[in-house]
Amino acid sequence: MSELIDDAVMQLYARLETGSECPCCGQMVKSYKRRLRANHVKFLLDLIEKSTRDEPWVHYRECRFAGRDYNYLAHFGLAEFKDRGLWQPTTKGRIFALGQTEVPEWVEVYNNRVIGVAEKTVHIHDCLNAGDFNLVDVLGDT
Repeated sequence: MSELIDDAVMQLYARLETGSECPCCGQMVKSYKRRLRANHVKFLLDLIEKSTRDEPWVHYRECRFAGRDYNYLAHFGLAEFKDRGLWQPTTKGRIFALGQTEVPEWVEVYNNRVIGVAEKTVHIHDCLNAGDFNLVDVLGDT
């Protein structure tokens, strides 16, 4: 019996990018490539601004966001989730916000876990490049 299950699992994993139906439960099984966008970075910048040494955890409602996809920050290692809507920036997130490191162009996510990353990396300015957004306006003259 376990050989049949192992075979079904292998077949599903082989079709993660295009997606397929699970033969056991009928659920759609698909992986998704997620990229950081301006919305995510704005949330991260607010998170960094509001997070303090005494109170590092910030409720998501205190930050700017245009959708509920700010959780992608965790997949990139830029923020971490506690519970009840509380988030805090990671050291990597702070360094990324300062423009001192880059992150993968995308991460591939399946079942809320990263299963692949792009070789190409992006800078914070690449994520904020769309529209008339200006990082200096957000951070000030620091």
